[in-house]
Amino acid sequence: MRYAIVTDIHGDVTALRAVVHQVERQGVDGLLCLGDVFECLVSKRDVTSHVFGGVSEVFDPDPEVAALLEGAAHVRGNQEERIASLIPGGALPDWARPLIHAPLERRTSSASFCHGHTLSWHQPEPGLWSPVAESALRTLLVHGHHHRSVVHRLHADPDGVRSERVPFRFGVETHLSPDVRHIVNVGSVRGPAPAWAVMDEEALSLTHHRVGGTP
Repeated sequence: MRYAIVTDIHGDVTALRAVVHQVERQGVDGLLCLGDVFECLVSKRDVTSHVFGGVSEVFDPDPEVAALLEGAAHVRGNQEERIASLIPGGALPDWARPLIHAPLERRTSSASFCHGHTLSWHQPEPGLWSPVAESALRTLLVHGHHHRSVVHRLHADPDGVRSERVPFRFGVETHLSPDVRHIVNVGSVRGPAPAWAVMDEEALSLTHHRVGGTP
């Protein structure tokens, strides 16, 4: 199976439209969305004092987001969780429910997929965060949350887990060894060069892509 993977859209429909246009030319078998589809308009510090006055005060309810992601498998991100905590169940648009109430994790035969906000994050190199942890050694982990496209190879040492950054080029397939565990950050759809990826389970490879960027 070949999956296109997107994450961290944060309500940017224009960027998502550009990414989906590229995905459609890839001939993939499915689409995975790793959360933060929407941008919650209520900050974390204001959640407890917020009084619900309408859906549009909490997030931009644009149904085109769901239409562009039709048929995708979803996991939920921290934005969806905050939105769900602020909107009474009956007020949420029907088209948004599968996105807001998606599971925290999905698994295939070769990988785990999640947004990443529930993981334990570390800084293996300055300015670059990754959920490098002992539990991640059990499988290939693909996530979002931190808006950087990056691949880390993990090694079990007596003192814990050592991570090694794997160099890659956008648009060029990166082969992942079946004998070594990896953590993959897809990168965000929202941004000046929207990012996404294709994972090939049979070849055990991943190709990062971006819109408007130079491979």
